[in-house]
Amino acid sequence: MTGNRMFDPTSEAFRLATSPFYLIAHADYMYHRNMDAVLAAHGANKAMYRIMTVLRDHQPCRMTDLADMALIKRPTVSRIVERMVELGLVLAAQSEEDSRATDVRMSPEGRALLDTLTPLVAPLFVEATAGLSHDELQRFVATLQIIGSNLSRSGERKAPES
Repeated sequence: MTGNRMFDPTSEAFRLATSPFYLIAHADYMYHRNMDAVLAAHGANKAMYRIMTVLRDHQPCRMTDLADMALIKRPTVSRIVERMVELGLVLAAQSEEDSRATDVRMSPEGRALLDTLTPLVAPLFVEATAGLSHDELQRFVATLQIIGSNLSRSGERKAPES
């Protein structure tokens, strides 16, 4: 742990410029800011694109699972899906297996939009990962998976009482 002091926010050696979580948030912000411009030109936004990319691999997808996989809160995902239904991008129906659940599928129009958008946002990934070797990118992904798994296991933490 002593080698990690500079990354510990309680340490005097801690600096925001070297904070892994700040750097992740900064990279994510910049990536998605650039993505916004590309998607907006086609009447879409990041949340819609994320939902369509989840549905590309998971159909039908229960609304609750869709929210988890798309990293969007459940009430927000419901509103976005309602809008996407209005636009003809997805279909939402009561689950045949569980009448309390809603299953979402991508429509042919949604698939066509995703197929149009994906090559347009792909250069952002290429730009963002320029200078990284395949092995470096693989290690980065593995590291993020470990951190995500650690945080998933830690569960909800109660705020300290003052």
